[in-house]
Amino acid sequence: MEKELGEGHLSSTAFDRYCMILFAGIAAEALVYGEAEGGENDENLFRSLCVLLDPPLSVAQMANRARWSVMQSYNLLKWHKKAHRAAVKALESGHGLSIVIRRIEEAIASDR
Repeated sequence: MEKELGEGHLSSTAFDRYCMILFAGIAAEALVYGEAEGGENDENLFRSLCVLLDPPLSVAQMANRARWSVMQSYNLLKWHKKAHRAAVKALESGHGLSIVIRRIEEAIASDR
Protein backbone atom coordinates (compact mmCIF):
# COMPACT_ATOMS: atom_id res chain seq x y z
CA MET A 1 0.00 0.00 0.00
CA GLU A 2 2.84 2.38 0.81
CA LYS A 3 4.28 1.91 -2.68
CA GLU A 4 0.89 2.57 -4.29
CA LEU A 5 0.36 5.72 -2.24
CA GLY A 6 3.87 6.89 -3.12
CA GLU A 7 2.94 6.50 -6.79
CA GLY A 8 -0.22 8.52 -6.26
CA HIS A 9 -2.78 5.73 -6.53
CA LEU A 10 -4.38 3.10 -4.35
CA SER A 11 -6.06 -0.02 -5.67
CA SER A 12 -9.51 -0.93 -4.46
CA THR A 13 -8.15 -4.18 -3.03
CA ALA A 14 -5.43 -2.41 -1.04
CA PHE A 15 -7.93 0.16 0.23
CA ASP A 16 -10.36 -2.59 1.29
CA ARG A 17 -7.61 -4.42 3.18
CA TYR A 18 -6.43 -1.25 4.85
CA CYS A 19 -9.97 -0.40 5.96
CA MET A 20 -10.50 -3.89 7.38
CA ILE A 21 -7.32 -3.56 9.44
CA LEU A 22 -8.25 -0.04 10.48
CA PHE A 23 -11.67 -1.13 11.74
CA ALA A 24 -10.57 -4.45 13.29
CA GLY A 25 -10.40 -2.92 16.77
CA ILE A 26 -13.99 -1.71 16.53
CA ALA A 27 -15.04 -5.12 15.24
CA ALA A 28 -13.19 -6.90 18.06
CA GLU A 29 -14.90 -4.75 20.69
CA ALA A 30 -18.28 -5.48 19.13
CA LEU A 31 -17.53 -9.20 19.04
CA VAL A 32 -16.27 -9.43 22.62
CA TYR A 33 -18.43 -6.84 24.40
CA GLY A 34 -21.47 -6.62 22.13
CA GLU A 35 -20.75 -2.99 21.26
CA ALA A 36 -17.82 -0.77 20.40
CA GLU A 37 -17.12 2.37 22.38
CA GLY A 38 -13.74 3.38 20.99
CA GLY A 39 -12.57 3.89 17.47
CA GLU A 40 -12.93 7.64 17.04
CA ASN A 41 -9.29 7.99 15.96
CA ASP A 42 -9.74 5.10 13.52
CA GLU A 43 -12.82 6.75 12.04
CA ASN A 44 -11.00 10.08 11.70
CA LEU A 45 -8.06 8.39 9.96
CA PHE A 46 -10.49 6.59 7.64
CA ARG A 47 -12.20 9.87 6.68
CA SER A 48 -8.83 11.53 6.10
CA LEU A 49 -7.80 8.75 3.74
CA CYS A 50 -11.14 8.77 1.91
CA VAL A 51 -10.82 12.43 0.94
CA LEU A 52 -7.34 11.77 -0.49
CA LEU A 53 -8.70 9.26 -2.99
CA ASP A 54 -9.19 10.36 -6.57
CA PRO A 55 -12.07 10.82 -6.82
CA PRO A 56 -12.73 11.22 -3.10
CA LEU A 57 -15.51 9.13 -1.60
CA SER A 58 -18.82 10.81 -0.87
CA VAL A 59 -20.21 10.76 2.66
CA ALA A 60 -22.61 7.96 1.68
CA GLN A 61 -19.79 5.95 0.08
CA MET A 62 -17.64 6.44 3.19
CA ALA A 63 -20.46 5.20 5.43
CA ASN A 64 -21.02 2.15 3.23
CA ARG A 65 -17.31 1.34 3.04
CA ALA A 66 -16.92 1.72 6.81
CA ARG A 67 -19.87 -0.62 7.49
CA TRP A 68 -18.55 -3.15 4.97
CA SER A 69 -15.06 -3.02 6.52
CA VAL A 70 -16.31 -3.47 10.08
CA MET A 71 -18.50 -6.40 9.01
CA GLN A 72 -15.65 -8.09 7.13
CA SER A 73 -13.32 -7.64 10.11
CA TYR A 74 -16.01 -8.88 12.50
CA ASN A 75 -16.58 -12.00 10.41
CA LEU A 76 -12.85 -12.76 10.14
CA LEU A 77 -12.43 -12.43 13.89
CA LYS A 78 -15.51 -14.55 14.50
CA TRP A 79 -14.30 -17.27 12.11
CA HIS A 80 -10.85 -17.23 13.72
CA LYS A 81 -11.79 -16.90 17.41
CA LYS A 82 -8.90 -19.06 18.56
CA ALA A 83 -6.37 -16.85 16.75
CA HIS A 84 -8.05 -13.72 18.11
CA ARG A 85 -7.89 -15.07 21.68
CA ALA A 86 -4.23 -16.03 21.19
CA ALA A 87 -3.40 -12.51 20.00
CA VAL A 88 -5.24 -10.89 22.90
CA LYS A 89 -3.53 -13.16 25.42
CA ALA A 90 -0.09 -12.41 23.95
CA LEU A 91 -0.76 -8.67 23.97
CA GLU A 92 -2.06 -8.77 27.53
CA SER A 93 1.14 -10.58 28.53
CA GLY A 94 3.17 -7.71 27.10
CA HIS A 95 4.72 -9.65 24.23
CA GLY A 96 6.08 -7.86 21.19
CA LEU A 97 4.57 -8.01 17.73
CA SER A 98 6.70 -10.94 16.57
CA ILE A 99 5.39 -13.13 19.41
CA VAL A 100 1.81 -11.98 18.79
CA ILE A 101 2.14 -12.95 15.13
CA ARG A 102 3.67 -16.30 16.08
CA ARG A 103 0.75 -17.03 18.46
CA ILE A 104 -1.76 -16.18 15.72
CA GLU A 105 0.03 -18.44 13.24
CA GLU A 106 0.17 -21.27 15.78
CA ALA A 107 -3.55 -20.94 16.54
CA ILE A 108 -4.47 -20.99 12.85
CA ALA A 109 -2.18 -23.97 12.18
CA SER A 110 -3.73 -25.95 15.05
CA ASP A 111 -7.21 -25.43 13.55
CA ARG A 112 -6.25 -27.16 10.30
